[in-house]
Amino acid sequence: MRAANKGIPMTLIASHRGGTHLWPENTRLAFSETAKLDVDLVEFDVHQTRDNKLVVHHDALIDRMTDGKGAIADFSYDELMRYVVIGSGGETIPTLAETIEIFGPSAVDLRLEIKTRVDGEPYEGLESRIADELLATDMLKRTMVTSFALSRLEAFGVALDERGLNVGELLGFIFLCSPLTVAQIGWRGIIAALGQSGIREIALRADSINADVMELFRKEGVTVHGWAAHTSEAAKAMFRLDVASFTTDRPDLAIAAKRS
Repeated sequence: MRAANKGIPMTLIASHRGGTHLWPENTRLAFSETAKLDVDLVEFDVHQTRDNKLVVHHDALIDRMTDGKGAIADFSYDELMRYVVIGSGGETIPTLAETIEIFGPSAVDLRLEIKTRVDGEPYEGLESRIADELLATDMLKRTMVTSFALSRLEAFGVALDERGLNVGELLGFIFLCSPLTVAQIGWRGIIAALGQSGIREIALRADSINADVMELFRKEGVTVHGWAAHTSEAAKAMFRLDVASFTTDRPDLAIAAKRS
């Protein structure tokens, strides 16, 4: 494990969906290659099948990335396994367990995003199942848990409480904030929402982060992470601004930027 969950000492690089611009996203191939890289984290997304199997895929639909069509929530796991991820050489959508199996022995920690159904509604019991999987594999302390929905983070916190644990056990507990949310309620509205939820970490799109934004959140005791830093210049900006971590589709460029 590259970082403790308190006082992260450096800007951490997260390979977004296993390096989307290098390999087919969220595949065993992408994850196996990411595990060999000098990155700190792998970012990926978790959905739930009709029969409650946890699978790693970005979209709630399989249409964009596989040779099938439909919502993950509508398939049983066995039904979902009939479809192949495009460009992967015949791979099916991996499970959370398979993903952990790849990274458990590696030095790369997890940045896990809790997803929702196509209509934005939650998967019943998803957060509890994720918590159980992380606990069973001893990966809880090596995982950043993220979501664009504060309610899903709150549900995950409840799941940990029910197991006699708390979010302080995690490597990170992060609200993913979209530019649309910023436009709708502004920075002060976001800070107020974080205060109400008790969440003290936020991830902002890389191109919306500057020194003023960093200072604003630091004054409020909120740790800032980034997402979508896909170019060398964007990665260099993340290091210069000293964000806690950032995701990138080009982890190779981020590694080079860190070394430069």
